[in-house]
Amino acid sequence: MKPYPVLLLGMALLAACAGPSSEKKAAEEDSASAVTEIEHTTNISAYIEGIDDYAGTGGRMLTAHDFAVADNSSGLVAIYSSTGKPLRLYLYPESQQSGNATESWIYLDTLNGKPIMFREVVKEANQVRENSFYYKGDALAHSESRVAADLAALNDAEFGPYKSPYPENDYRMKPAEVNTLATQVMAAVRSQRKDLSKVANEMRLLGASHWATGNEPGWSLAIIPHEKIIFTGNYGADKFELPYADVQKGNKDAAEFSTSGNGHTLSARFEPQRCTDDAGKKHEMTVTVTVDGKVLKGCGDMLY
Repeated sequence: MKPYPVLLLGMALLAACAGPSSEKKAAEEDSASAVTEIEHTTNISAYIEGIDDYAGTGGRMLTAHDFAVADNSSGLVAIYSSTGKPLRLYLYPESQQSGNATESWIYLDTLNGKPIMFREVVKEANQVRENSFYYKGDALAHSESRVAADLAALNDAEFGPYKSPYPENDYRMKPAEVNTLATQVMAAVRSQRKDLSKVANEMRLLGASHWATGNEPGWSLAIIPHEKIIFTGNYGADKFELPYADVQKGNKDAAEFSTSGNGHTLSARFEPQRCTDDAGKKHEMTVTVTVDGKVLKGCGDMLY
């Protein structure tokens, strides 16, 4: 993401060298303001790049669906640090949209949890627009926009000043209103899913992506990306953790995991085939787990 164009700083400095002393003083103040603005947005850009890098290799992910935004329904993805601090929120179109399709990202300050930047990509009829808003405390520090024919060309487009079509009611330019949206998103992703058991919901809040249970005797399995795999067997009497292993694609579009540690070996296969447990509840996947050579059969669900 490009910082605020340095060209404006050059223009401010040029203006400061001409005109009466009062104009010179005003220009110098504008120049100082421009420098502060550039430094602030540049620092935020570096900060959010770090969050994006972290999100791709670590962090806990929580999701939710059917989040109402105006007349549309959005899916939600929230990235948290391993200690539970919110870092980045993502809202994406999940159903037929009324108006332009919009994807939005809210980056949060890890110190106070408030939005530090809001970014959106709007797919219009014949072009793609990116708008970015930088916040400093409870104030808007800077906003910018760029347009291209398609997403592929957007990264090469130059930023210019953002011009709001409704400046008096543009919530993106009001940090307090963006903070309200962020709070609503975090509440939505952390809310209990009614289709899951209490333990499954607990694992979901820890960032688990896959969950499975069975009765041979009672066992459960939670896959927590980037962190660990938790197996509980014999109705809770046996429980151990193993290192996380990246998912592998098996035949029939199955998701497979294989790991070992702490004196145990485990492999799990999540197959996208409907499964009904002993209580008659339906699940989206059929699961086979092999623990220390013993094969267990059960049902599973995606928690994302």
